[in-house]
Amino acid sequence: MIQTIIDDLVAANRILADHNVLDAFGHVSARHPAKPDRYLLSRNLAPALVTSGDILEYDLDSKPINAGDKRSFLERFIHGEIYKSRQEVNAVVHSHSPTVIPFGVTQTKLRPISQMGSFLAPGVPIFEIRDAGGMTDLLVRDNQLGGALAAVLGQKLT
Repeated sequence: MIQTIIDDLVAANRILADHNVLDAFGHVSARHPAKPDRYLLSRNLAPALVTSGDILEYDLDSKPINAGDKRSFLERFIHGEIYKSRQEVNAVVHSHSPTVIPFGVTQTKLRPISQMGSFLAPGVPIFEIRDAGGMTDLLVRDNQLGGALAAVLGQKLT
């Protein structure tokens, strides 16, 4: 079962990169199927290059279990804190989509314009990193910032 999830995660990385959902800094993870207190995420590598040997296991504090000398993504804390706070979540995608980022720096609200976007109708949560960590480099690089982000998401998800 674990190999199936790893294979799916490799495919997800490559497909999302091929469709320009993930750039060199985006990543996708999956909750461990047998250990809900763990998750799987590739090592720090462009998604288009990920193979099964690049998938690492993390605890929910985002500490690597089996990394060896492989580097981890700095923003892995987004994944760990979402899995920690939302037991029903089994996969997380973190992206730097240039089509979405502008909505984070303007007063224009992201709204649905078709039935496929109806999940946006209640509103899209806004995470202001300065409220959680003061002036930062905008990277969610620890559990405190990851937890603050997960809490904001939890306000709108049902």
